[in-house]
Amino acid sequence: MRNNIQRYKCTSCNKTFTLQTKLNPADIWFDYSQGKQTYKELAIKYKCSTRTIQRYIDKAPKTDLKPPISKSLKIIMDTTFFGREFGVLVMMDSNSGKVIYHQIVKTERDEYYQKVLNKLREKGYKIQSITNDGRRGLLKDIFDTPIQMCHFHMVAMVMRKLRKKHKSVAGKELKIIIKTLKESTKNEFYRRFHQWYLKHKDYLEERSDKPNEKGKFPYKHKGLRGAIASIKYYEKYLFTFEKYAELNIERTTNRLEGLFSELKRKLRNHNGLTKYRKIMFIKDFLNKKSC
Repeated sequence: MRNNIQRYKCTSCNKTFTLQTKLNPADIWFDYSQGKQTYKELAIKYKCSTRTIQRYIDKAPKTDLKPPISKSLKIIMDTTFFGREFGVLVMMDSNSGKVIYHQIVKTERDEYYQKVLNKLREKGYKIQSITNDGRRGLLKDIFDTPIQMCHFHMVAMVMRKLRKKHKSVAGKELKIIIKTLKESTKNEFYRRFHQWYLKHKDYLEERSDKPNEKGKFPYKHKGLRGAIASIKYYEKYLFTFEKYAELNIERTTNRLEGLFSELKRKLRNHNGLTKYRKIMFIKDFLNKKSC
């Protein structure tokens, strides 16, 4: 049943009248997307079937993505996934805190980001800086845009290489040092890191007693050496915010991570959505964040 039906009875002639109130798709969509109400709860509220609620949700007017007002953008970008089916690539302008672009993707690929950046430039936008998760293909920009490696992702990368139960003294001390990254200046961080390296240099250069297939004696402590290599590789991009202090560059993608958390929290209120309706919900949520 598509409409709310109310019945009235005339006390004089005993004739029964019915009044049908049309459902408003916009109201239903608002209750669904903002009010955290499920299909079943909405069906009870609007006195109709869940199938009717689904139809009205599908045809409800959705918010459009608004283009950035300012022509100068400081971009934070990342992709989050929803299971193994798909993810959403999002770009946010840290000046305004608004979402300026999003795209449903199956995998995270550097070329997706690069195409969007090029399109923005073609439209006359000036990209002042880019903060990302350290994808290697995105660290070098042909327009020499300042690139900031997210400190949160850098810490996570090192911690993964060291594992939770790392037992060596060198590894435990490096964990402590990397956790200071987000509160340190470049000089402070690399002074601690260099002192630590000199202290444990002999340990870090230990090699196996047994040769490998090529007849060489490989280094021991591969995880620890991998963590060192990552810190050295990203050295150029960890303190871009300090080099271009006048731009006030975001040093992490945390604002975007917070947006992803809010989106997934709202989606959890609607478990069992089809892929189509889940994507519809995601797009509308992100479009509202551009307003």
